[in-house]
Amino acid sequence: MIAEALVKGSPLLFCAISFLVAWKAGIVNVGAEGQFLAGALAAAAVATRRTGSGPALAAAAIAAGIVAGAAWAGIAAWLVRRRGVLDVLATILLNFVAAGLVSVAVHGFLQERTRTFPQTDAVPEAARLPVLLPGTRLHAGIAIAVVLAAALAFFLRRTKNGFRLLAAGAGPRAAEFAGIDVPAVRTFAFLAAGAAAGLGGAVELLGVTGRLFDSFSPGYGYLGLAVAVVGQLSPLGAAAAAAVFGFVNVFCSLLQRRAGISAASALVIEGGLVLAALAIPGIRRRARRTEASA
Repeated sequence: MIAEALVKGSPLLFCAISFLVAWKAGIVNVGAEGQFLAGALAAAAVATRRTGSGPALAAAAIAAGIVAGAAWAGIAAWLVRRRGVLDVLATILLNFVAAGLVSVAVHGFLQERTRTFPQTDAVPEAARLPVLLPGTRLHAGIAIAVVLAAALAFFLRRTKNGFRLLAAGAGPRAAEFAGIDVPAVRTFAFLAAGAAAGLGGAVELLGVTGRLFDSFSPGYGYLGLAVAVVGQLSPLGAAAAAAVFGFVNVFCSLLQRRAGISAASALVIEGGLVLAALAIPGIRRRARRTEASA
């Protein structure tokens, strides 16, 4: 059950990281869903239409996913920087375009060779991500997600470029006065956010589903935002929150099968977690005021 919870939480963590990178730079990236799908689409195109040895094919598919996710976020960055479109609007609308492209692909140029179902051919077994624990679906992509979260935490806290990114988000005018190129930093944050989500899409394809199909993502990008909030907008907190969300999903699925509980119960619990996370800062402030007045 723990292994399956980690499998369910892995794509949420990639999307949470995507949101966090942009948020720290002062950008509201609601486009992780589209970037995730773009990465999965590119990875599927490489993995099912190219030949090569297993590890090389997997590496090429992952690289394609990263580049596609970054490119998809780059479109939003261009709209925001050059056309003055709101970041929320640009990113969320691109989600629907990405979903449409996936649908066109699995019904058209990437559809399986038998033309029976709206899905791609299966990824060659040799190109799948290795399973870490035999008898489970626990794959190497989960380790990639955790390492990525730790790397982001280190980048933000211990590097000069991380400081520049935080400064651009916390006080853009002060950052510009200090000589930081805020537009360039935010463009970098956009691309990095897209790359993280695109990597998540490629990992989900190569580690879990093995095929691309309609409704490939049941809303991982949007749930990733919730995971980031529950994790108190911290990369390592998001990793813990993703595991919790994965456990809730698995536990509710188990209750649905054995006790007949509605599938919506998971959404209720997840919504409660988000509301609790949003309430924590207010509770802390009230506690401090109470202590100060005592």
